[in-house]
Amino acid sequence: MKTQSQKAARDKYDAANMAYQTVKVKKVLLDDFRRTCMERGDRVNTVLREAMEAYVAKGGGTDGNGV
Repeated sequence: MKTQSQKAARDKYDAANMAYQTVKVKKVLLDDFRRTCMERGDRVNTVLREAMEAYVAKGGGTDGNGV
């Protein structure tokens, strides 16, 4: 279990460095994607983040870490 100071440090880091991205997709696509991730033992957010990083890298942008 995390201490209050650990939670506060995480929240401070997240506020400065993290953002949410919302996307509207067809329900059937989302259901299929979630099911496929579960079948493969992958986390949905990990797959999405890796896809974003690969897309940016392919386009000659940053590595997804702001570098």
